[in-house]
Amino acid sequence: MAIIKFLTLTRYSSKNEEMPSQFEQDISEAYVCNRQISRPDLNIWKAIKKVSIFTLVTVLLALILNYIFYLFGLFTYLPIEIQKFQSDNPKLFFFLFTAGLGFLAFLFFLRNILIGIVELYQHYASEDVRRRCLFKPTCSEYTILALKKYGVIIGLYKAYIRIFKKCRGNIYRIDYP
Repeated sequence: MAIIKFLTLTRYSSKNEEMPSQFEQDISEAYVCNRQISRPDLNIWKAIKKVSIFTLVTVLLALILNYIFYLFGLFTYLPIEIQKFQSDNPKLFFFLFTAGLGFLAFLFFLRNILIGIVELYQHYASEDVRRRCLFKPTCSEYTILALKKYGVIIGLYKAYIRIFKKCRGNIYRIDYP
């Protein structure tokens, strides 16, 4: 065991971070080896149901907004080229209008969508895969915390750094976002 710890300490060559203290390593090692693997109460059918409801609500919202825009003549405020396109191709215009609203709604709910994807991973990944992480909190827990704390762009960047840059070697560490 001492040889493994010595090799672990000598192989650590990150210039950006300090070597964790032995106390931190002991806490992290106990956490990783003894933690309960929590499985979120999710399944694929709940996710499909939510996506279906999301799609249905987006289409209904597009129908209502399209009707309101026609009713109050708000399409007349669009540039001439778009008005001409709308009058020439009403079905294609409605499809593009609905797709645009769907994309905006997707961006609005992207954080929740990404958290749901991570929770699906936590639910379905095997215990062997979930126990590979040597950090406290685990990489999936870290990703959820980073998305909640920093939002989509910075949260995904921090999760990327954690998973692909820091999660190497045999050192147990504590690293919160």
